[in-house]
Amino acid sequence: MTKKLRLGVVPYMNAKPLIYGLNQQTDSIELSFEVPSLLPTMLNTDQIDVAIIPSIEYFRNGNYAIIPDISISSCGSVDSVKIFSKVPIQNIHTAALDKSSLTSCALTRILFKEHYHLSPHYTQWNTQYDISRTDADAVLIIGDNAMKVSGNGYVTLDLGQAWFEYTGLPFVYALWVIKKDRCVPGINKLLKDAKEAGIRSVKELAAIESHRLQLTQERCLSYLTNSIRYNLGKEEIKGLQAFYEHAVSLGLAAKGVEIVFNET
Repeated sequence: MTKKLRLGVVPYMNAKPLIYGLNQQTDSIELSFEVPSLLPTMLNTDQIDVAIIPSIEYFRNGNYAIIPDISISSCGSVDSVKIFSKVPIQNIHTAALDKSSLTSCALTRILFKEHYHLSPHYTQWNTQYDISRTDADAVLIIGDNAMKVSGNGYVTLDLGQAWFEYTGLPFVYALWVIKKDRCVPGINKLLKDAKEAGIRSVKELAAIESHRLQLTQERCLSYLTNSIRYNLGKEEIKGLQAFYEHAVSLGLAAKGVEIVFNET
């Protein structure tokens, strides 16, 4: 019996166009859904063969190759990576970070330090709690949860928009990657074809996600077509490189990691 290709995937709406149709190929593909912070460990320990991982983890590991032409990114407002603050942004002294997203945590630290000139005390946010029950001045929330939280009474900062205002570049949140020493023939085409099929079927996906998340279909469609981008072109690569350089400057990633693409 042929061994199944094991793919590690985040469970959020923004990843659904990237895996369109793959979940129907159960004879040859096995999908594992986990929060972004857990997928790199699963890849490192060979529990999965390919994974969508936080972009910061690409640079922290140094042993991955990127599947070309695909990303989860934004150019401006992203709507699913947000700071909710009880105080004006310039008055934030404590911030609780959603530990499920390593990239968003790093992005928060970069923007607070370099864009807003803030050095708050950081803690972790327990996703079981309502944000009104945290003692921190501000809370970082990502993914579907960020879209469902009501911003009433909070100062809301969209980190995709803040990054674009700071750099003028797109921000890349996640990438498909494979270990450099792993060869999976045809993986680049398989994942690119799935992405293109998902983009063609985005209205259907928006309807499914609207029902799952109890959000309007219009908002889901706008999110999947306007907020999130799925390509990895020259501008996205520039944004990825800029993020890496800022991360290095704050000690969030090691120096000397290059952007390398998978060739199979």
